[in-house]
Amino acid sequence: MTSLLLTGVGCGLATTVTAGLLLPVLRHRLDVPNHRSSHTVPTPRGGGLALVVGTVVTAVLVALTGDAWPADTWVLLGASLVLALVGLLDDVRGLPPVPRLLAQVVVGAAAGFVVGGALGLVVGALVVPAAVNMVNFMDGINGICAAHAVVGGVGALLAGQALGSAPLSVLGALTSGAALGFLPWNAPRARMFLGDVGSYLLGGLAGLSVTAGLSAGADAWRPEVIGCLAAPYLLFAADTATTLVRRRRRGEPLLEAHREHAYQRLVHGHGLPHWVVSFAMAAAAAVVVGAFLGGWLPGLVASAVAVVGFLVVAPRVVPRAVAS
Repeated sequence: MTSLLLTGVGCGLATTVTAGLLLPVLRHRLDVPNHRSSHTVPTPRGGGLALVVGTVVTAVLVALTGDAWPADTWVLLGASLVLALVGLLDDVRGLPPVPRLLAQVVVGAAAGFVVGGALGLVVGALVVPAAVNMVNFMDGINGICAAHAVVGGVGALLAGQALGSAPLSVLGALTSGAALGFLPWNAPRARMFLGDVGSYLLGGLAGLSVTAGLSAGADAWRPEVIGCLAAPYLLFAADTATTLVRRRRRGEPLLEAHREHAYQRLVHGHGLPHWVVSFAMAAAAAVVVGAFLGGWLPGLVASAVAVVGFLVVAPRVVPRAVAS
């Protein structure tokens, strides 16, 4: 565990230092706000490169120190970096939806097969694209993805410890470290955005962590493992799913930018600061993870309370709270 903590801390430091060095360069690639944006000031985009560099530097340093990681760790890490490359290409050149999705499926299936055989192939082909696109869809306000990735990384680390899976533990340490290192640059005030390169990396790490965990066999279906792997992104999944269903029913383009996510309505409709919504959601996710450590019943009850509270109760209660 000490080695994993050092890995996470090292990745966080490398990420935050790299972000500072990248900022002057990224100022030449600004995300200019439009009527669908959640930000109002042109902001450098592509800060996810800092997470990529921080992760790679940490991996190289670990390799040089002789603290060998299992081969599966390098497969999963390599797959996440390939997904980040796809996101970078989308940032720079703009990739059509079909090639993007195909790349996500192929990477997820290939990595899943290496670490989990036929079961891993199926899980990876389904979970990795879903996770990448979910994180990409939700990356709309300051701190939301980085804060959830911190929780998700800790969850993956705990799941890895419960399963005795070194690759999953390492992936969790790197995820939480990189996200924590980027967070000061993205919240409360955003000095840079992740861009697709960052959201693809974090989504890939989340999806590959789930793939590695579920490929571990029957032990993976224990509540503490499922909770640690899935609960960090419960609100992401619920918000994404309900938003897509609403837009589908109205016949609206599913991939077109919009402001209809629950977190966007809380920010734009009710005036809550970005960081308040982001950190409240991440805190709720952390509570749900903790509840699953106590078993299925507390975990499922906490999940229901979090989803209903965020999607149903908050939009009705927040206006009165703000007005008062």
